[in-house]
Amino acid sequence: MTKFVWLICFFSIVFSGCKSASILEEPQNTTTQKITLGSVGLNKKFILQKEFNGAAVPKYQQPIKLTAYVVPFTKGKYKSFLKAKALQSSPVSVNYIDSIAIKPQYLRFKIADKVALIGALNGNENENIKRYLSSNSSSNLVTSLSVVFNKPDLKLIQEATAVFLVENGLKNYALQLYKDGVKSDLIQFNKGVVIEYNTSSCCWQEDNRHHVNIVDLVEKYNNCPNKTYRASNKAKKELKLF
Repeated sequence: MTKFVWLICFFSIVFSGCKSASILEEPQNTTTQKITLGSVGLNKKFILQKEFNGAAVPKYQQPIKLTAYVVPFTKGKYKSFLKAKALQSSPVSVNYIDSIAIKPQYLRFKIADKVALIGALNGNENENIKRYLSSNSSSNLVTSLSVVFNKPDLKLIQEATAVFLVENGLKNYALQLYKDGVKSDLIQFNKGVVIEYNTSSCCWQEDNRHHVNIVDLVEKYNNCPNKTYRASNKAKKELKLF
């Protein structure tokens, strides 16, 4: 193998490894709050921490597909868990020993079906929430959540072939698990302890009928697609110039 070819292979391996690892290493906000996946609000910065000021929980009439990743505890995450557990009053137990190589795990959930989520936000059932998002350009949506469950629930989620966010009661959401296309277990979010979250901002665009709609959701450090805007009033103003 020539030196040139060897270098190409080497850099391909390095970059592909970074890409796969970045799924779990994207920045997350540590929290002690019982935050709901899919809720709307504002990030508030305090002296030592960042908290989410929840404003509303949209109505999701159809299940929203999620991705679920297993993440091993670190010493820092275990400390975050203990703080969160004390305030969230959930009966979750984690046996973390720093000297033991195999660490306990928690789950990170992320919205997988953005199309379904955006459709719900633009729907008549969420008209007031869409108006709130439109009038508050700094508002955002919780699209990623790290939750610690007891081992039995963790095992059920790990073994599921699909996980959906579903409404179970009035604006009370749960995890609907599927195995090979068949509904299996329903796990309430409040059975776990929330330790991290991440948010996304709305990208707006005006349609042919001059209605400004949400067309995409992007995380903090990402830009909205071309000809879409984080501020809804800017979307309307810019598109009417042509």
